[in-house]
Amino acid sequence: MPRRTGAISLAVVATLVLAGQSPAAAAGPPTLSIIDNETQPVFSYADAIVESLSVETGEDTDGDGVVDHVYVDLMRPREGEQGLKSPVLLTASPYNEGYENPENEDIPLRQAIGAGPGFAWRIQGDVKTDLFVPRGYAVAQMQVQGTGRSTGCTDLGGPHDIAAVTAVINWFAGSGRAFYLDGSPATADWSTGAVGMYGHSYDGTLQVGAASTGVPALKAIVPTAPVADWYKWVRTNGLTNYWADMPGYAQRVAGPAAKEVCAGHVASLAAAEDAASGDRNAFWDAHGYVRDMSRFTAPVLTTWARDDANVDSVQFADLWNALGAKGVPRKLWLLNGHHGSSPSDWRYDDWKRTLRRWMDRWLLGLDNGIDREPAVDAQRQTTPGPNTPPEITSTWPRQDATPVRLHAGDMVNGSAPLTTEPSASADFHMVRDTKVGPLLKTQPGIEPPYRIFGVTPPAAADTRFSGTPTMTATVRPTTRSTPLSAYLVTYREGVKGMKVLSRGLIDLKNRHSLYRPEPLVPGETLTVTWEMSPLDQTVPAGQRIGLILLGDNYSSDTVPDPEAGPIDFDLTKTSITVPVVGGRAAITL
Repeated sequence: MPRRTGAISLAVVATLVLAGQSPAAAAGPPTLSIIDNETQPVFSYADAIVESLSVETGEDTDGDGVVDHVYVDLMRPREGEQGLKSPVLLTASPYNEGYENPENEDIPLRQAIGAGPGFAWRIQGDVKTDLFVPRGYAVAQMQVQGTGRSTGCTDLGGPHDIAAVTAVINWFAGSGRAFYLDGSPATADWSTGAVGMYGHSYDGTLQVGAASTGVPALKAIVPTAPVADWYKWVRTNGLTNYWADMPGYAQRVAGPAAKEVCAGHVASLAAAEDAASGDRNAFWDAHGYVRDMSRFTAPVLTTWARDDANVDSVQFADLWNALGAKGVPRKLWLLNGHHGSSPSDWRYDDWKRTLRRWMDRWLLGLDNGIDREPAVDAQRQTTPGPNTPPEITSTWPRQDATPVRLHAGDMVNGSAPLTTEPSASADFHMVRDTKVGPLLKTQPGIEPPYRIFGVTPPAAADTRFSGTPTMTATVRPTTRSTPLSAYLVTYREGVKGMKVLSRGLIDLKNRHSLYRPEPLVPGETLTVTWEMSPLDQTVPAGQRIGLILLGDNYSSDTVPDPEAGPIDFDLTKTSITVPVVGGRAAITL
């Protein structure tokens, strides 16, 4: 029989509504219904209030002399008009009205559908409203400044965008100014003052940025596939990713009015990011949220998809490790799939309950035990069905993963064994060829001298990697500038069907500092070690594991370096260290 708890103390005192009793029938103002430390769906979704308002950000990013206003669309229980106090779930996003979606032939997304003037196009179809509004939560969607109907100019997750998000959070907590669409003042007197955030990709990124400010009213976040550091999204150790275009991105998400008004602002972003050098600077530091965790207190429930090629795994690992070092409560769902993958593809009902319990715990203070459960639910790669039970562990990476150092042995007919023994031939002269270059990752049969290629025999059993590989290379460059590109890969059939497990790229000029490049001295030998992208991958029995090491990767991942030239490698001192579950005995060499 369900156990009914007594009254709980929140930002406001809430007496309980017994199961089966309507909120309106309880003595005094309507209150939340809580059974076994979980909120219950006792409020009408159909009767919920739908409203739109604008919040002042305190900034004038478009320079028109008027404080920027960001628009917020909101659903909340109607009982708020009778005194119900609701916590708030907020999504901040640039992908609302007017956004030019490249997958939709650049047709701007439609405006206002559903009930209520100016109601954003996604909110009524969002499961969070149906999941949380009946439980007494308010659900809000914010249009980032310079997007949708919001005024001002976006700086793509920079200080101005984050200030706008925190202004909305603070308004829900009782400070700042907001107005309904008719110009009348709006107040959040129905709010408990506790705010949680959720959302995917860019929407998740803004949560991490807001949490990094330590805004007190932000009690928990659920960022799925977020960027924790924008530099690492468009740069890699001093190299510029070939697809990176921050100014173009800013223009694409801009609202109809902002596209013209913010043209100068977008140009300033282009100058500040310094795409030509690929180096880090103050602009990128302001777009890095986990460099300083001193004010970060909001507990984090997050997801990571193993094969996400949009938001590299370094983003997850940086956030996860920073949370662990600070002691901030954290929980992870590790998924199969790509950037668009979500828990809706795996154990969706369990995910919705996890999401509810996370918000109940941190926004309402309910002691439901979620913070004492094992931190990681991992979807198994060997049995990937939608309802397959998870692999549950206390943390990530797997604690039974140990480092194994591998070398490319002597090169014969374009390839070498990948083994624990280094090559007996120290010198390997690698040259550039821009025509063959784009094929170097996908055509294992290509002969030297264009790349180093090492491969294992077919695996005798499944091989599990969990953690962050590191690459060490001893080289003698012939020019003052050159990149290095390393890929840990697997092949499904012989040496066909390649899949990249981890990549690691570096501009050798930035081997000591991302801020201050040091030109190379031609002919001088140097040894450099750099981290590759974290991974959690199972390579099935029968597949081969390979290491591909290149110089310039010819627009495969980064913008080519016109100054790059041949490189001499010392293969006796060049290796990759990989985290293998079970250690050396668990990998076939």
